[in-house]
Amino acid sequence: MRVLIIGLGSIGLRHARNFKALKAEVAVGYDPVKERRERFENEIGGMGVSSLEEALDPGIDLAVITSPSRFHLEQAIECAESGCSLFIEKPLSVTLEGIDDLIEVVESKGLFAHVGSNFKFEAGLQIMKERLGQGAVGSVTGVQVLAGQWLPDWHPDEDYREGYSASTSLGGGIVLDSHEFDYLTWLLGPIDDIQGFNRRSGCLEIEPEDLACACFSFECGALGTLHVDYIQRDYRRRYHVSGDAGTLEWDFNTGVLSHYDALSREVEVIELKEDLNEMYVLQAQHVLDGARGLATPVTSIAHARDALRLQLRVRENCV
Repeated sequence: MRVLIIGLGSIGLRHARNFKALKAEVAVGYDPVKERRERFENEIGGMGVSSLEEALDPGIDLAVITSPSRFHLEQAIECAESGCSLFIEKPLSVTLEGIDDLIEVVESKGLFAHVGSNFKFEAGLQIMKERLGQGAVGSVTGVQVLAGQWLPDWHPDEDYREGYSASTSLGGGIVLDSHEFDYLTWLLGPIDDIQGFNRRSGCLEIEPEDLACACFSFECGALGTLHVDYIQRDYRRRYHVSGDAGTLEWDFNTGVLSHYDALSREVEVIELKEDLNEMYVLQAQHVLDGARGLATPVTSIAHARDALRLQLRVRENCV
């Protein structure tokens, strides 16, 4: 399996390391920045190139797209037209335009295509999904999610003002950066209505919004709230799901999933301390299996498109 990495920033290098550890041949890395290409060559051992045309030689089996968000779709279409299976980092795009064209190319060529969703491979969120599917909290009525981190802490060795998250033109902003719109529909099913707000607080020197909130109405009957931001000084990712038979709460920070059963009035506490990189490795293995025809995508392009549609609805309402 010969792999191409498009975009050699921190997440691109993480994926490159993981695919290499899984014995895939990370053959080529594309990035317009010379220093990044050199780091890729020195650490990973692949060939660094300065154009996508040069990168797409006939021997590439899988293209991993980790460039700034605004380039994801056009690069994905070009790679798919060359016959490459796809692993596209979230968000799939910054607009809905052209996504159906990508789906058509992928389907016509019989390619595997997965959109980045690493927390779907994290044990706590997987257990939460499994138990919700088993009816562990009865009829789900509510969900509350908080997810945030101080943007300068994301990549402390880089100036956050120079990253894509700080740039509107590159597809930055907390709404598009958020995983949660995808994960909520993965856990609880389709959303039939959404209302949201976003704001540029002024706490950071960036162009796009740095905090947002949304209210959801799910087809299953549940109501939900979501708060996401670049402002939390102490990283937070917490999900609380309630129903008429109990509650489930997953806190990624503490590595704990708790399940309250209303019938027994007991709380089960599951400790999930694990290596942060493990979910990325599991996702990489899933992508390799899919590119070999052994798995279907956990997050399809169509699902990522539906999540993006929700994100764009929230982005429209700036206050």
